[in-house]
Amino acid sequence: MKKSAIFKLKGMQSLGTWEFMWQVAAFLFTCVFVFSVFVGLFVYIIVSLNVGYPPFSSWGNSVQLQKALITGLSIGMLVFSVMLTILLLELYERIIYSPVKSLLKEVEHVSGYHGLSEKVDYYLRGGDKNPFDLYNPQESWIDRVKDYMENASKDRYFDDLTGCFNRKYLANVLTEILKTQVLCSITERTRPKTHATVCYAFYLIDIDFFKSINDEYGHLYGDQVLTQVGRTLRACVGNDGAVIRNGGEEFLLVVCHHYPMDYAKYAEYVRSEFCDTVFVTSNKTQEVRAVTCSIGFTPFPLFDEMNTLLSVQHHVDLADQAMYLAKSGGRNTWRGIEPMTCPKNESEVDLITSSVEHGIQNNYYRIVKPDEAVFREAVGRPGNYYTRST
Repeated sequence: MKKSAIFKLKGMQSLGTWEFMWQVAAFLFTCVFVFSVFVGLFVYIIVSLNVGYPPFSSWGNSVQLQKALITGLSIGMLVFSVMLTILLLELYERIIYSPVKSLLKEVEHVSGYHGLSEKVDYYLRGGDKNPFDLYNPQESWIDRVKDYMENASKDRYFDDLTGCFNRKYLANVLTEILKTQVLCSITERTRPKTHATVCYAFYLIDIDFFKSINDEYGHLYGDQVLTQVGRTLRACVGNDGAVIRNGGEEFLLVVCHHYPMDYAKYAEYVRSEFCDTVFVTSNKTQEVRAVTCSIGFTPFPLFDEMNTLLSVQHHVDLADQAMYLAKSGGRNTWRGIEPMTCPKNESEVDLITSSVEHGIQNNYYRIVKPDEAVFREAVGRPGNYYTRST
């Protein structure tokens, strides 16, 4: 028992859940101790009345028997509370904590989203009200995990090669989730934003010179790059969004944060992580080259005043155009759409989503890009694949 408890403590510390289990233990101890106090008080009153002494006399006026009874009951209540808390904590770990951890490991295996089982405490608490989490107030935690496993199943919404969701997931699931979120927030669009306000963004990511990688190294290496990209992007997003393989070498990140969200800073973070972790190695020369990406992003919804004006696909198209601006701007960089003036009529919507120039010229939005110094540093970094001579 002692050895098991030691391993359990080490396991909780290694999983980063010590604080959570401590909170569970504190809650259980409080409940047990309050219960034992009432039981002890009841026993003390019954015994005092049976021996003919007033139960609530002062300590100085209490007889030796009462003092001994009070001391014994106090020590007994404390020992009883500690022992019962340990027992209940052990039952909690076996009946609830471990099963949740096992289910989350199954989710990791099915979906490829590693690290879920290390956040058992998050799911047991119910998480934040984030559509990308397993939170659903109408379901138990077991149902939430099973639903997630069903949505992430390989036959329906899962891309085998990259470990990311596919376009079917975007069309059938995520689009409906985002529509619901927008509709629920209509009444809040005139209110000032706070730190509790949820902000979404679309980031469209394209691998630079991916065709050249396939041509020079072979499709097997291209597949290895795609696998690395999926792993890197899922690590960047974590539980704050979804990573979708949009087709070929394009990936779509749908990210959820809280206000104020620095969209440009997040784009630079993704670009930097991508460049640091995705690479291709020549089988002949063993030369290692970093693979880079171009990113385009847009907030969702783009215009808070008319948050149902643009569809999910409109936002994807805008992010796609911003991404192509990053491509034409030198690659290994990003461009973003920043709203300025909301269109007055729906006839302008198709124009501003199909033509960036129209949106810019009519002051509907402007293009944001990194500082020149940041861009030059990214372009001139030694070892980047696209800096090779062509």
